[in-house]
Amino acid sequence: MSKLVLMAFAVMTTAAAVGQTKAVISLKGALNTALVNYPELKSKRYLVASAEATVTDAEHQELPAFFFSDQVDLGTDNGVGGSYFPMGIIPSTSGGIRTDNITSTFSGNLGVAYLQHELYNFGLNGARIDAARSLVDFSNADYQESTYLLQYHVAQLYFELLRYRLLVNVQQKNIDRYSVLYNYIKAFTKSGIKPGVDSSIANAEVSRARIEYVQSSEAYRKLKQEFLYYTGYKVADFDIDTTLYGLPEERLGRMQQSVAGESVDNGNPVLAFYNNRWEYSLSQENLISKSYLPKLYLVGSAWMRGSSISPKDVFGSLSTGLDYSRYNYMAGIALTYNIVDLLHQSDRTTIQHLQTESMQQDAVQQRTELEHQLQQADIAIQAVMEREREIPRLLSAAQNVFAQKSAQYNAGIANITELEEASYLLYKAEIDEVELLPDLLNTLLNKAVTNNTLNAFLTNF
Repeated sequence: MSKLVLMAFAVMTTAAAVGQTKAVISLKGALNTALVNYPELKSKRYLVASAEATVTDAEHQELPAFFFSDQVDLGTDNGVGGSYFPMGIIPSTSGGIRTDNITSTFSGNLGVAYLQHELYNFGLNGARIDAARSLVDFSNADYQESTYLLQYHVAQLYFELLRYRLLVNVQQKNIDRYSVLYNYIKAFTKSGIKPGVDSSIANAEVSRARIEYVQSSEAYRKLKQEFLYYTGYKVADFDIDTTLYGLPEERLGRMQQSVAGESVDNGNPVLAFYNNRWEYSLSQENLISKSYLPKLYLVGSAWMRGSSISPKDVFGSLSTGLDYSRYNYMAGIALTYNIVDLLHQSDRTTIQHLQTESMQQDAVQQRTELEHQLQQADIAIQAVMEREREIPRLLSAAQNVFAQKSAQYNAGIANITELEEASYLLYKAEIDEVELLPDLLNTLLNKAVTNNTLNAFLTNF
């Protein structure tokens, strides 16, 4: 990368002049700001807190149910012999069995306390708590994956900003070179030394260089806007850290060493997300199976009643019904089991089991994809290393060809097409040179995100 250092001086000079009026954003600062401001991460943090509250709710479901009620009633008292299903909305009439209906009104008072507690539910409470804790793990894994991928995306954007920052400068240099060529070719054609078409070709090349500059500038501005969206910076314009333009070989070597892992482990946040999603589905499967098992309840109640009707069926003053006159209590143990629900249990368990199997396959597929991406990253890194050895020779040869063709053109030995081809060769060599560093950083980044060395890699910035 030593050639980049030479080019860096010119770029850094331009960047320094611009930087006087622009905010300079480092990659480390961008990552820290994105982790604080990105709305999706804020949402994920609330989901983690919600999942943690679910554990408390699951633990509190073991508490008994306790009801208290007191009511004062006014109405008639006419009943008949026989039983019925109350259906929840049918008032109860106690006594009042006579040959005829009467319209006399009574008053009554009823206070009741009722306790219901699941003594044993065959592991349902434990399954609830395990499912809630699994949800916490899954929510945390979701948050960690989003954090991990956000860091990756911000770093990727940063390196692409570096690429286009360098491209724009090279293309400006290309415009300047073509403008100089056009000016002296134009002088040649006016004096009749060169044909007039040479001037037109040179002018077309200037226009083409300007179009490429405009296109790269547009892409650079769009990348800046995307970068601001993900980081949450509130600035009108900014520049990236210019120290990246000439990274020393030693620092690049440390970066390569930091991503040296050659395997995918379960600690990768992307893979951990899929594994935790699968485990959460397993906990839901267990919860469904436990929810249909029998339940053993301890029940107890105590109540007091008052009525304005005497034991001899005499309707007294309404005020006498406001006092409690009878007291009762009752306790018992009840076992409930809905046999028909066994069919529903089978259906729901099957549905959840199939979803669990699907999520397990997703986790397997994700591991396979990460392993494939790791191999691809190694191939890309090797290719960049090979390009690094060739580009200095390419650039030197292109500079020599351009210098020779310029001299030959001036001497009338070479034509405008040969000069244009030499100029374009030099331009492409300069593009290849400035793209080398962003390509290397991106390939190292891609490897880091697959083998879970992303944090170690980003500490280099």
